[in-house]
Parts: sequence; structure tokens; C-alpha cells
Amino acid sequence: MNRKSRRKKKRIRLLSIGIVLIIGILAATYVVNGMGKNSNINDENIGEETDPVVNVPKPDEIKEPEVKPNITVNIKATGDIMFHPSQLDGAYDSATGGYDFHNSFKAVRDILQAADIAIANFEGTTAGNSVYAFQGYPLFNAPDEVLDAIKEAGFDILSTANNHSLDTRKAGVIRTVEQIKARGMDTIGTYVEKPETRVLIKDIKGIKFAFLSYTEMLNGLESTMTPSDLDSMINVINETKILEDIAYANSKNADIIIAYLHWGDEYARVQAARQEILAEKLISEGVDIILGSHPHVIQPAQKLEYMGETKFVAYSMGNFLSNQRVETLVPYGMTEEISKYTEDGVIVDINIEKNGETGKVILKDISYIPLWVYKGTTEGGGTEHVVYPIMEYIESNEFNDNVKSRMQRSLSDTSKQMELLESNTVE
Repeated sequence: MNRKSRRKKKRIRLLSIGIVLIIGILAATYVVNGMGKNSNINDENIGEETDPVVNVPKPDEIKEPEVKPNITVNIKATGDIMFHPSQLDGAYDSATGGYDFHNSFKAVRDILQAADIAIANFEGTTAGNSVYAFQGYPLFNAPDEVLDAIKEAGFDILSTANNHSLDTRKAGVIRTVEQIKARGMDTIGTYVEKPETRVLIKDIKGIKFAFLSYTEMLNGLESTMTPSDLDSMINVINETKILEDIAYANSKNADIIIAYLHWGDEYARVQAARQEILAEKLISEGVDIILGSHPHVIQPAQKLEYMGETKFVAYSMGNFLSNQRVETLVPYGMTEEISKYTEDGVIVDINIEKNGETGKVILKDISYIPLWVYKGTTEGGGTEHVVYPIMEYIESNEFNDNVKSRMQRSLSDTSKQMELLESNTVE
């Protein structure tokens, strides 16, 4: 083989080796940048988008689990709303022939309107004046304008089962319920006709409430009703019926059951044994809050622990608005020592909380606002009755020393009556 042939074969070998090297390099590049891409072995590929088949989310696409916030519902409850003759006279406008009671609520309006639910006992009727005249005790019949003022003050629910429910007989029961509902408020305790249920169910911000209302007495006027109408239209305290209502509330998955009871002894500042017995029974059956009225004076309130849960009972919240006071009761034989307490009342302030994660509902905290009813003379010479939250007005320059002294007496006595509540706060 000559030299020229040997050089030719050498070039062919070198060319073959070059081709093999090129193919090897191309194959290695495919493996690293193609097949090996998902393994993230190459540092330069870290952080690149993932292959659609794998579908691994980017770090900025990972979301934290949503935390549901807790829900709080505020309930404000108070005692008896009554309209005596001097209140009717003071609200009468001779120029129009109408009435205006808004002034009586001016100092508590903001407090009540701030509540999710405000509830009170409306003691009396609004039967119109075609059959019964507008009048106070002993047969209460107030003009419809009282309901306008009550609604505007911020009340949402009125308990109408009390010893004056039948003051204007069956027709008065019916018209009172109709007029309250016509103004957008709910009633509990009395009915136009036999209801499908005696329980008012309300869902407030995701917490389901059941409201019950019963009265212990009807001043003997139950004799004016047929047994059938009485059973259908007015809730008189009956343990069997109340337990049926509690069972109904539970069947509707109520989170909180509130019973408004008109019970006890008038002017007694300590609850009767029968009140305690009934309260314990209702709480053991599932009632969470008991709100009391009728004694016209404040009785103690307390928290009770039952089966690891906090319950609450206010045996009597006193008068919210009335003309009962020293000046009006002493002339009728009541002592000043007793009558002075009829000027006092409270707004019970309850926050109810639902845990956003667990759904558990508890009575989170309970407090009270002391009230005192002022009676005075307007610039026009009329009489006015105004409910005042004592702590906001006891140092007000609009009152003289005598009024401030009476407010101070009221505050001191109310604080003593509510000591049991203050000494046992909810954790």
C-alpha cells in the first residue's frame, strides 16, 4: 500500500470518529435537556415550570386553608314597658289630636339600636279607642303611637304574654299582635289564632335562636276566654307545653333557646322558690337564657354552669318604662322603701359567640346597664317620662342635685341586686 492510500484510510477513520462523537454529544444533550428535565438534576433547570403531566403547583400557587372567623351576636333585653295615664297625658298633642312617645326613649336609643336583637315585655294592649278608651292601670290600653316609638327606639321582639294581656279581652289580644307586627317587630307569647308553633325561630348572622314566652297569671281575666281560645292564643305557664316548645326548638337545631317569663311576686326583690325550681327545670331541658319580668323591681341575675356550659337567668329586670315611683305609689299605701325600687331597671347585655371552625355556640360575656326612669316637666308645661342609662347621665349638668341623688340611690341598689352576676364572670 502506498503512502497516498494510507493517508486516505486515516482520514476516513478520523471522520468516522468525529461522526460518532457528534452523535454522542447530541444524544447526551437530549437526555440532559429533554428526558432528564423533570428530574431537576441540572441546577440550571431548578425553578422551571413543571411538565404538564406531573402538574406540580408553583410555590406561589399554594394557598393556606381558609380560616372561618367567629361570629358574635349581641342581645339586649329589658323588663316591663307600661303606659300609665300621666304618660298618655304627657305625650298627647292637642293640636293634632295624636300622641308622640319618642322622647321617652331618647337616651337609650343608641344602646338598643346597636344590638342585633333587642327584646322587652310590652305590658298592656293597643286595642284602639272605639270600644275601650286609652287608659292605664288597671286595664291598660295605649294608643298605637307607643309602638311607633318602641320600634324607632330599636326593639325587635316584644313579649306580649303577661298579666295584662287580656285587659281589652280577645279583640285586644288580636289587635295588639297585629299592630306590633305591622311595624316590623316580632311578638312572642300571644297569637291572633292557634299558631303552627309557639316558638319564634330567628337566624341571626348564622346563629339560630329560638324564643319562647309564657306568663304565670292573667289577673283572673282568663275567664273571659273560651278554654280553646285561651289554649290557642295565650301562653300561660304550663310545664308540659314549655317542654314541648323546647323539644321543637331542638328539632329545628336551635343554637340558643331564650325563654321570656312573666312570673314571680310583685315588688319582691328576691325571687320566689317556684321561680328557681322552674328555672332549673328549663335549663336542664335545654334553655340557655331566661329573662324575667312582672315584679316591677330588679331581682338577682346569675350565671349557672350546667353540663359544662354556661347558662343565664335574670329573675326580674325591673321596670324599663312606667309611671311607677315613690310619688305615685306611696299615696296608694305602698311604703317609700318599697316603691322607690320601681324606678329602677336594667338592660341585660349578652354577647353570644359561634366558633367559626367548630360551630360551637357559647354565652361569651354578660353584663348589664343600670336604668332609672325620670319624671319631670317639659318647657311647655307637660309631663315627661324618660329612661336614662345612669352611668351616662349621673354627672350631667341638665339635672339638679335631687335628681342626681335619686340616680345615685338607684345605681347603688341596682349594683347590690346584680352582685351575683358581677362576681361570676364568664371565662
